[in-house]
Amino acid sequence: MFLLPGKDRTRGGTWRRRLLMAAPAALLASQALVPVGGSVPGLAQARAAEGAAVPAAVTVPAAVTVPARPDYQRLALDTLDEVTRGDFTAVSARFDEALRGQATPEFLAKSWNDYQKAFGRFESHGDPKQVASGNGNVVDVPLHMAKRPGDFRVTFNTEGQIVGLFFLRTGVPVP
Repeated sequence: MFLLPGKDRTRGGTWRRRLLMAAPAALLASQALVPVGGSVPGLAQARAAEGAAVPAAVTVPAAVTVPARPDYQRLALDTLDEVTRGDFTAVSARFDEALRGQATPEFLAKSWNDYQKAFGRFESHGDPKQVASGNGNVVDVPLHMAKRPGDFRVTFNTEGQIVGLFFLRTGVPVP
């Protein structure tokens, strides 16, 4: 049961509100009790030896697993490594479906070659920085190119797929 915030003007409403707000917490707390020292069957045997009533079957809910959040900075560096090695097929395999339909490995290779013509051959990169954006999980990696510095920007969705990849001049703001 959920209560909307606000004043309860009914008679005795204050204690009712407190009771209703505390009930879900008490219910959750009572369901979260799990014996720490020993197993459930061991606990049942101990209670049986004491003469206490023991339920015929005790079930323990399976642990809930939460998927790990992708390490976007690591993914960006892995992607940049594939680009600099010329493995554009591997890079495009990381694209989400929409981007895969727009950018082929050949298109990506041409874009990287054009970028190197303008900025010089790739030499190294700086530390990646995750940047706040409403468009996804954006990571900028500074590039040290032979002619002038640049930036590699990659945007990921929550599953770690690439939804945007850019070879930029330095200082281009994140949308």
